[in-house]
Amino acid sequence: MAISEDDPEKAVKLFSALHQSNPGVTLVGVARHISQDALLQVMRAGARDCLITAVDSDRARERVQSLVNEAAAERQQNGEQKRRSITLVVGASSVVDTRFFAQNLASELNDLYPEQRVLAVDTMATENHAFYFDSLSRLSLNDLVNRTDSIDESFVNTALEECRPGLRLLSGQIMADQLSGDTAADLFIAISRLAELFDHLIIRVVEHQSADWLKILGADLSRLMIVANPMVEHVQYVETMLAGTTQLLGSKCQTNVVIDGFDKKATLALADMEKRMGTQASLKLPLDWLNRLDSINAGVPLSALLRRSSYQKGLAEFAKRQYSEQSSGAGALGFFKKRAAGKE
Repeated sequence: MAISEDDPEKAVKLFSALHQSNPGVTLVGVARHISQDALLQVMRAGARDCLITAVDSDRARERVQSLVNEAAAERQQNGEQKRRSITLVVGASSVVDTRFFAQNLASELNDLYPEQRVLAVDTMATENHAFYFDSLSRLSLNDLVNRTDSIDESFVNTALEECRPGLRLLSGQIMADQLSGDTAADLFIAISRLAELFDHLIIRVVEHQSADWLKILGADLSRLMIVANPMVEHVQYVETMLAGTTQLLGSKCQTNVVIDGFDKKATLALADMEKRMGTQASLKLPLDWLNRLDSINAGVPLSALLRRSSYQKGLAEFAKRQYSEQSSGAGALGFFKKRAAGKE
């Protein structure tokens, strides 16, 4: 990763975040000049070495290969650290209710694994709410992006109240201009540090920002959930999105298409939708309008309603299948590799 002599602190933050989220990745700094103090900070943040272009250019390849070999030997001896689970929920259109799907997916995970820690993040929440729940937190995702150095377990336990044992909610209003440049780096750092503190992260993003979020987090995702209504326009969007995510997602990321509002009596048949999308629907959820309204208006997940719903039953079975074994993650972060390479 390139280190700017004018702003070494930014490189320190990125090294720290990359090292925490991908402890098996070999990190090497590259700089034209660097002070002794900055070098020490970079090394403490997780870099294995720092190459000075004016001095090390002739033997850079040998040094990097030697570091990679050493890291591989250490991983074989100590075993890879288990990666956290990060799920990104996106919609095929702004009319798709990803807010409802994501909050209930997080609730089902909490019910399924009560001993684990789940954080559900609504990146475009309405005022005083996280998804359809009342917001209990005094802190927003926007605040965390501006104070990434403060994110640790004691801080999270104090600032993010549990809405139920094991489940915490975080709301934010991340605008388009925060999904590029240096702010995107700070956003990544905040998310990666949260991922180290929780067993499961469920992140809901709005449709028109999904491409930018995938550029930032795609290579590190465990699962991508694309939620669509059974409409021709949505099916076409899913087809396009699946084709466009190939280069952004890691090889171990599981992509799931969820049809919300499915009715087998509808004119648009499931077989036709799947043929057009080029993949099978992983989950088909009914509209279940009465239970949906009661859940939203009461500010509780479907599982908390007195009567059982077909939507909740289907989602619970899906969550059990999907999360019964933790995904190992997606390896190094391609977005930041490209950023670093572009600065060399």
